[in-house]
Amino acid sequence: MKTTRREFIPFSFYDHTGMEKHLEKMARKGWMVEELSNLGWKYRAIEPQRLHFYVSFDTRASQFEPEPTEEQATFQEFCARSGWKLAAFSGQMQIFYNEEEDPLPIQTDPEMEIRMVGKLARRVVPLYIVFLVLGFLLGGGWCVSLVNTPIKALTTPGGVLMGLYGLCLFLYGAVDLIVYYTWRRRALAAAQRGEFLPTKGCHKLFYIVMAVMALGLVYWFAVENRPGMRFLAGGMLLAYVVIFLAMNGTKRTMKRRKASAGLNRGVTMGVDVILAMVLMGGVTWLFFQGVQHGVFSIAEQIEAPLSASDLIGVDEEKYLTTVSVDMTLFLDRREVRCRTGFDQEELLPGMEYTLVNVHVPWIYNACFRELCRDTVVQAASHTREMLTTVQYEPVDPAPWGAEEAYQFNLEGEFQQKYVLCWPEKIVQLEADWDLTAEQMAVVGEKLKSA
Repeated sequence: MKTTRREFIPFSFYDHTGMEKHLEKMARKGWMVEELSNLGWKYRAIEPQRLHFYVSFDTRASQFEPEPTEEQATFQEFCARSGWKLAAFSGQMQIFYNEEEDPLPIQTDPEMEIRMVGKLARRVVPLYIVFLVLGFLLGGGWCVSLVNTPIKALTTPGGVLMGLYGLCLFLYGAVDLIVYYTWRRRALAAAQRGEFLPTKGCHKLFYIVMAVMALGLVYWFAVENRPGMRFLAGGMLLAYVVIFLAMNGTKRTMKRRKASAGLNRGVTMGVDVILAMVLMGGVTWLFFQGVQHGVFSIAEQIEAPLSASDLIGVDEEKYLTTVSVDMTLFLDRREVRCRTGFDQEELLPGMEYTLVNVHVPWIYNACFRELCRDTVVQAASHTREMLTTVQYEPVDPAPWGAEEAYQFNLEGEFQQKYVLCWPEKIVQLEADWDLTAEQMAVVGEKLKSA
């Protein structure tokens, strides 16, 4: 039969009521908390019984202290005289329990309880603000890109993952702070009546956010096709885990050796910095090695479905054709550029195009608008520069074999720049010469099935 167990519940920093109710529930199941750490709470087996718990915070204490501070020791003696025994403590948090059926409360002044939680909040809220800003920049920026440039936003697996993480970070931080300040406002009003107001945290929302983030990471690993990127990401995650475990292990070892808080903090931070430099340096070295050997690109594995040589009938070797590929579950994007190679003396007309395969029908129109959006460019004149609106206008799609075709119009003059549409496929193409009907047919035949 198990005599110990561990669990990790991400209670909100202010939710002492939630912690106390959970500990009472665990005691009724036969488990008593005995150790608090960043890795979770450790319990020991006891006879199932009804106990009362009280969670206290002391912001003057440090998580690096090997033993309770003088103030904490005095508080523990005071609690012991009232029948409250110390179950576990770690840094600022102390947990007491009482076996009496109706024990005398430790805290009798609701305003003092609010001040206790408020002191803790003054240390935690700045970190929340950092998370909110970071989440807003990542998540908000991704949402703006999703509206304005959905192809760019959805074709990069890493961009989708960072956007999702930013939104989750912002959502949890905002909701948790709103719940805290709402409780504080109501608790102050209740304190005027001499009443305590229980706290209610957001740890269930945290579970949802973590599940979404975990699914996002699984999605990234599933759709990331560049060789080496999964290995690099796995290496970085492993490095973070090693650093986290090393920090906690060093801190606990120093506390068992009764090292002072200052020495413990210095040694732990030193181990953290050195290990981070070594591991991150190793990951960075692997990254640059991968870049040099091309393991982070799949462009060489994918051939261009259409080259300028297919249209003008010259040797492919006279062109330097580059392919850029991004693929996700939502859509694929291939950008192809065909230009004369540097080693060629003859300058031949080139072309470039972007081919988008849309896998989710509801984003097709947004992708079309991105490729066919009206733009504003600077047109030079003899006397000054002026802003000129240019746009794509519908043209006959028959020569291309497309369902729809649009051509770029600059001040009444059509340019050799087109947007072609098929079911689940959009192409934006630009050529340096006037395409013939035969060449248009070749373009449509090759790109339609690409």
